[in-house]
Amino acid sequence: MYAVTGGIFVVEPIRHIASNVHVMNQFYEWPRTRTEYNIFFKEVFRLPDFWSELGKKLAYGCVAAGGSTAVQLAFWQHIYGGTWSPQEYADWNSYKHLVCSIMAFLPTCCLPVPFENARRAYYADKTWPLELRRNYTSPT
Repeated sequence: MYAVTGGIFVVEPIRHIASNVHVMNQFYEWPRTRTEYNIFFKEVFRLPDFWSELGKKLAYGCVAAGGSTAVQLAFWQHIYGGTWSPQEYADWNSYKHLVCSIMAFLPTCCLPVPFENARRAYYADKTWPLELRRNYTSPT
């Protein structure tokens, strides 16, 4: 779970900055000199709602990881941790990982779907015309 949360705190800011750089590139050309880079990235960080959206993405990522990945890992630990591992039977230990992962996956495979739907609805709502928006305040 620490690896998932750490990955969220590394990947989400990079994706957020890259998407805002893409937005800036629609209006301005790509910088060529160091001074232009400094000005360009200062403007990227000054885009409206840059920091609040970054906070929302990080919070959503942690909630989604806690709601789906943590439950899936706990279910895996419950199934895999409760099995006996004889050292002299290597053939059973070879299939044990596969059997336990399938048993943990089947009941928990639908957990990420509501989180993904909420995220898509939140960001799609920002692109719709004002009269069709539902004014979601957060993807969580």
